[in-house]
Amino acid sequence: MDETANVELIKQLYDAMSRGDLDAATGLMTDDVTLVVPGPPGSGAAGTWRGHAGVRDCFARLREAQENESIDIRDVVAQSNKVVVLLHVVAKARATGKRVELDIVHFFTIRDARVASLLDFFDTAALVDANRV
Repeated sequence: MDETANVELIKQLYDAMSRGDLDAATGLMTDDVTLVVPGPPGSGAAGTWRGHAGVRDCFARLREAQENESIDIRDVVAQSNKVVVLLHVVAKARATGKRVELDIVHFFTIRDARVASLLDFFDTAALVDANRV
């Protein structure tokens, strides 16, 4: 798969996630997909999530923890089977109602025309602070 096709795959993934269509999102992922979300244990979607069931659990925890107000894709870089996306996200912590703005980097690995892994990088302290009562 070429870099242009990899970028298109990631755009399709973000589109499916923005619609809340987990069936479409997981359909773009390998069966053994791995998502790694930083943060203290028990904090939002923090943890390592494996397989389609793990993806669903991860997104359920994310939805429970925060309500996204906006997600802006700022940059996309692709090389070989890697795609890196810079996002700017504005969200509200459900537990406190506090608003948080985060610059997030998603580092994707593509295998067999599907997402095989996602490493998530962001300011975890800002998210923890937004959830602190």
